[in-house]
Amino acid sequence: MLARKAYHMSGAIIPAVYASTSIPRTVVAGILGALSLLLLGADAGRRISPRFDTLFRASFRAILDPKDFIGVNGSTLYFAGCALAAALFSKEIACAAILSLVLGDPLAALIGSSVRSPRIGRVSMAGSLACLGAATAACALFVEWPRALFGGLAATLAEALSGSKFDNLTLPLAVAVALRLL
Repeated sequence: MLARKAYHMSGAIIPAVYASTSIPRTVVAGILGALSLLLLGADAGRRISPRFDTLFRASFRAILDPKDFIGVNGSTLYFAGCALAAALFSKEIACAAILSLVLGDPLAALIGSSVRSPRIGRVSMAGSLACLGAATAACALFVEWPRALFGGLAATLAEALSGSKFDNLTLPLAVAVALRLL
């Protein structure tokens, strides 16, 4: 689980590079979209070829959740969510949204599974608070304080209400929409 969460958090390179360079939004969105499509192709290849599926599982077992071997894997949705955020929103909002995903989602899972706390549906209060704190802090790096809190709340709601791997798609979009509306 730690390797998978470290892999998830390594995505911090995306907003770091995007925020610190003059790479155009279309290029960032294009690269992230291409990665998502490449992974979607791998997902299709796994369904078509049992041999490819076996090789894929052996290669990525340490960084993928077992649920990622069924249907579309979470990494495909992760890059799709990042690509859409970059394509549809300003640099600051996209970076805040992507970093919220990169930090909030894995910390929610790590804290939620290791700290005993009341549960609401499939999520724990401790995990949700971790997501809220991480996503709010991520947003605060790019937008002013009151908006950052709303971004953190949007991330927390998306993480709690989405299916376990679909939050990779919905979380950055929820954060971006919340930040854009405020």
